Parts: sequence; C-alpha cells; structure tokens
Amino acid sequence: MELRHIRYFVAAADELNLTRASTRLNITQPAISRIIRELELEVQAKLFTRHWDGLKLTPAGEAFLRHSRQILNECRNALDSVRRASAGPTTLNVGFILPSLSSFLGSSLSKLSEEHPELEVRVHELSPADQIDALRTREIDVAFFGNQREQIDDEFETIPIKKFEFEVVLPGKHRLAQRAALDLKELVDEDFIGYAEKKFPSRNKKIAKVCMQAGFAPKFSYIASSIIEILGMIGLGKGISLLPTDVANLPHPNVVFIP
Repeated sequence: MELRHIRYFVAAADELNLTRASTRLNITQPAISRIIRELELEVQAKLFTRHWDGLKLTPAGEAFLRHSRQILNECRNALDSVRRASAGPTTLNVGFILPSLSSFLGSSLSKLSEEHPELEVRVHELSPADQIDALRTREIDVAFFGNQREQIDDEFETIPIKKFEFEVVLPGKHRLAQRAALDLKELVDEDFIGYAEKKFPSRNKKIAKVCMQAGFAPKFSYIASSIIEILGMIGLGKGISLLPTDVANLPHPNVVFIP
C-alpha cells in the first residue's frame, strides 16, 4: 500500500463520485478506479458500493476512512516538523508595557511557548511610542502598547485584547487615601502627574477627557516618562494620577488605588 492509494481513496470518499474525484486529483477516472480496486484487494474488503448516482461507503470503507484521514494528517505534521527544523527556530519578538506582563501577557506567552516549543519568543519592554517605531522597523512583530491610537489604524491592524477601568492613584498619606471610592469631582484642586507625550501619546488626553466629563480640566504639574516613574512620584507625594487597574499589579510602595 502506498500513500497515493490512501489519498485517492480519501478523495473518492469525499466526493462519492469518481468523475469529481478524478478531476480533483487531476488523473483519469480509469486510473482512480484501478487504484481503488488494488486497495480493496489489499485490505480484503469492499470499500464502496456503486450506485447509479455515485458511490457509497461500506461499513469497512467508513472504518478505513477514519484511519486514512489520520495517516494523511500525520504525514502533513511530519512534513511541517521537518520544514520547521530545517529552517531553524522561528522567532516572535513581542513589545509590551510593564503592566500587561503581570496582568495577562506573561501567562499567555508562557502557554504559547508550551504549545509551540519550536517558537522562540523574545519580549521587549518599550513605551507605546517606541513600540510603534519598532513595528515600523520590524524589530518587533506584535505590540501591546495599552492604548489604541486611532492615527495608526490605517498603518497597522489593531485589536482590543483587554479593557481596564481607570482608578485614582494617591499617595498613601493623602487626605482621601482611606476612602473606599471617590467621585472625580473631589480631585478638582489636585496636582496631576501626567505622561510624557513623546513616550505615551494621547494618554494625557484620555485622562483629561475623563476629568472634563466630571466638570473640570486636570492640572498636570509633573510629567513622567514611565509608569514606574509615575508611581514613584505619587509615592513621594508629588501628586496624583489616573491609571488603569492593571498597574496595581506592579510594586507601588506608599501608593493606594481607589475606584
């Protein structure tokens, strides 16, 4: 029995018509008829019954079809494995901002590596703006930059993966730090710590939009170039900010998150 016998049999079983099967395989109908006869002689069982409107699988044919599909799938898997091995490891470069690693990305990449050991995953902590630049230069293949920017939708495919609510982030000794929840209107006179636009485009606009809906424009007294820097400045009592809830997974001494 050769692999072509199995391929021809599966094609005939899929089409249940020798003419269509021969067209699909690009061979003559007598050739596929001969192959099926040879196969039936070898397995010592009728695989098809012939009817005026085509073929019908016998119980033996149905059983053989299940195994034939498995054989062809294993052959394809074997070829894929050889091709991957001969081509060397495939590298996936992933850009990310720090909160995503602890909230969902770390476990996802770990699962990916377990399911695809042939894939070499490399991670790169970059600001959102640096991730966009790295995508353009193909230094990374995928970016998790934490804030969808409409201006890049015509350049890259963007997909929302996970959404997080904003929380108010205060110094631990702030007058409101013991509250269970806050109304944004209570922050009207506070000094806000914002993001450096060059590193985190549009983040300050998003914070300002939320505050404007509460009836005031936030006063950005300090600008930070990283999320860790924002947390550090809040911990020093330099101001407050609005941050996504997943940032709370990062170390934040002397800082509280309040809904």
